[in-house]
Amino acid sequence: MTRASFLKPVLLAGACLLLSNSGNAQSSRIAKPFGADLVESFELIALRNEYGDTGWTPVRKWQKPVRVFIDSRAGYLHIQEKLVAAHLANLARITGHDIRITTDKQEANTLLVFDREMNLRALADSLTPEEHLSDEFLKSAVCFATFYLHHDSSIHKAVVVIPVDRARAKAKLPTCIIEELTQILGLINDSDKVFPSIFNDKSIDEELSPHDIRLLKLLYHPKVKAGMSRDKVIPIIRELSQTIP
Repeated sequence: MTRASFLKPVLLAGACLLLSNSGNAQSSRIAKPFGADLVESFELIALRNEYGDTGWTPVRKWQKPVRVFIDSRAGYLHIQEKLVAAHLANLARITGHDIRITTDKQEANTLLVFDREMNLRALADSLTPEEHLSDEFLKSAVCFATFYLHHDSSIHKAVVVIPVDRARAKAKLPTCIIEELTQILGLINDSDKVFPSIFNDKSIDEELSPHDIRLLKLLYHPKVKAGMSRDKVIPIIRELSQTIP
């Protein structure tokens, strides 16, 4: 694939501090989120970048099926497959988009690599050379991902890297899987204003919150198109937010 076939890759670092969605707390959170309301949250998470550019961006989302290939280089493939498959099924159910694991690497458009911390530098250089990731970044990120855009802002490729020894040492392996695979769908920024949410570095639990689920439903609603500007999409988001479950 030539560089001309996609826009600048979008880098996502794994904050790996998520919020759970259990019990009666869910209902109260849906009605009265503690942080930004749904429209503001969409602006902050879907229309901003976590790194680099500071302005508003167009909507970014997949328009074709997402096929995830697991490249397991550090053992325990059966555990990784189980965790990944469960979360992808959840994402597919929430968004209505076609998302699943593939065992055919040629079919895949998302590469999920589980390796060891000692190999992070080599992984970054070989899998995400356009990013020129610094040693400082690689030392601080528990896990990371990047995705690539066509000129219409549709996502067409993604790479996720999880150093399993680092993630397990910090008790963040399931969290890395949940956060990175969610963010590569197009909800890429983090903000302290949005909570309860996995898109908040100061959150504490490990699953999608009701607020996150609604953001995913908004992003993958048929009325929301890749490439829409903030001015065009926000009135649609404001209207949908009144009815989306």
